[in-house]
Amino acid sequence: MYRKVVDLGFERDVLAVGAATLLDEHPAPQLPKPVLLGPDDVPLSTEEVEAAFRDRSVASLPWIQQAAAVLDARRTPMTAEEIETFLAGLTTHREKLGPRNRPGPSDLFLTDEDGRLTLNPVAPGLVAMRRAVRGLPPAVLVQRSRSQPTAWEEGCAVRRVEPEPDAEARRNAEIEESARTARRAVLRVVPSAADPHAVAVLDVGRRSIQTFLGRDVAKLAGLLERFDVIAGLHIRDTLRAPGFDVDHCQVVDLEPPQKSRRLNRAGRMLQITPELLIAGTTRIRRPLGEPERVGRYLSEGDHWRLARRIESDAKALHAFYQYGVLHGALRLRWGFVDEMLATDWALPGDVSLHQRLKSAYEKDAVVDLVVGVAPGWADPWWRAHRVLIVDVRFPEVVMTRNERGEKLPVATHEIQAARPAPEDTEPWAWHRIRARSRL
Repeated sequence: MYRKVVDLGFERDVLAVGAATLLDEHPAPQLPKPVLLGPDDVPLSTEEVEAAFRDRSVASLPWIQQAAAVLDARRTPMTAEEIETFLAGLTTHREKLGPRNRPGPSDLFLTDEDGRLTLNPVAPGLVAMRRAVRGLPPAVLVQRSRSQPTAWEEGCAVRRVEPEPDAEARRNAEIEESARTARRAVLRVVPSAADPHAVAVLDVGRRSIQTFLGRDVAKLAGLLERFDVIAGLHIRDTLRAPGFDVDHCQVVDLEPPQKSRRLNRAGRMLQITPELLIAGTTRIRRPLGEPERVGRYLSEGDHWRLARRIESDAKALHAFYQYGVLHGALRLRWGFVDEMLATDWALPGDVSLHQRLKSAYEKDAVVDLVVGVAPGWADPWWRAHRVLIVDVRFPEVVMTRNERGEKLPVATHEIQAARPAPEDTEPWAWHRIRARSRL
């Protein structure tokens, strides 16, 4: 069973001459205080923003959220240009200020008479922004807290014995293994999360789907006890029903991280529905069944069509969830709008797309990438591009796809799935990929 464990402790051996005398003259040594990640209602610190942005790829964070993080940490009004200058000094791997994303009236900002921006402390998207930023730098902060000497150590002539070189790597491997073996389920509930008459349960690890209809929905409580992570739309409403006990697991609500987006200065708003965001992220044209049709299946007792429809919905939700875990963001596409909305669905140890591509580049390893539409359910890798990564620069990755070394640039937000190629794959045993007008 998956459990979140944050180990900030460490052992330190100290060798000193005249240890008894030193202990008599000095107070007992105090271990350095670790830098802990704050809860969602605590503003970001300057150190957290530095660790999250410094020389890192933050392409998954829209400029609006980057700016909100800076204002949250600095706690002083700033113009958009001042914020952009500050961010430019931290990293070049990010979305930059431009005509498309200039901060007009927004829930995250308040604007004074001089045009300076301050953070709105009651903004609906504030919690999601803090979670997204705090999800980037924990390893950096933990390492920094371990390397800071105490005042007692600075005042004494000591020789520090460094920790075992591979201790951190072993700890990271354990966290990654815990995330890999965590049992995850994706649920599709109709007609509503609070009134479940039919439920499809997709077991991510076993790649199986079970459907519960009518009275059989009561059996769902026992089944869900097997899972460490349960995801779905309005999923908390379903899990509050009598008989469900999910205190043992992590609940992931697949609702859009924000409900609307301002389109222009005239105040026209785009309502961000689950269907809109799922379709934009996965490129599945009709990811969820029409409520009227699903209602007709329920009223007519057409269990076969009802089960088939909600199982298809569960597959679309699974692809949506997997993209959010891989990228740490979702893709909003509507008309001229094409941007990423940050999420925090990944478990500690889940391998992100950036980590996967960087590792493949450093090891000169072949990877399989699914580009464009979300992977199919029956065989998720049949459309995969088998490629050798020759350069990684967000928001674009450059790779080769044939033995002649022809280079093909692909936008990272178009990548739906990534994995190391099977071990028995020869370096140049490329799949023949159909020609596409756009990847």
